[in-house]
Amino acid sequence: MMGVFWEKYFVMVLTAAIGTAGYCLNVNVKRNKIIYGCIGGVLSTFLYCVFVEAGLSLLLQNLIPAAVVTFYAEVLARVVKAPATVFLIPSIIPLVPGGRLYYTMRAIVDGEGADARVYAMETIVIALGIAVGIVVVSLVFYHISHKRIQFKVRFEQPEERDGNRKRKA
Repeated sequence: MMGVFWEKYFVMVLTAAIGTAGYCLNVNVKRNKIIYGCIGGVLSTFLYCVFVEAGLSLLLQNLIPAAVVTFYAEVLARVVKAPATVFLIPSIIPLVPGGRLYYTMRAIVDGEGADARVYAMETIVIALGIAVGIVVVSLVFYHISHKRIQFKVRFEQPEERDGNRKRKA
């Protein structure tokens, strides 16, 4: 079973890694962080392939990998001490529906309205899945990290805050 899966999707996962590395080089991601972007690109593509094989809807095929890769980027950002977008954007690149967008434009130019509508709806559903996956996980991380800051500000004694400032200076 796994052998058939790899036969079918190995090239797709490999080209996702190469494409993500090329994107990282194109936007000048620091060399020591390119590998993290490539891992994220491979992860998103692998999960996409798994969910295609599982027969999930087009929305979930993109939402779940986007959410997992956003989680990966947020955790990695805290470990490596870099912005999450450095890891998130390259990791999402393989999910972007460029082919469907091309076919949408092509159908519009050729005057095939029915095909254009189908491709446009697929493109919108994929983009919506990616966006929702990113937003949900990012909001959770934002609220978790800011609750800790709010707790410190609210419950720390003013003398402790002033003392900490004086010691740091």
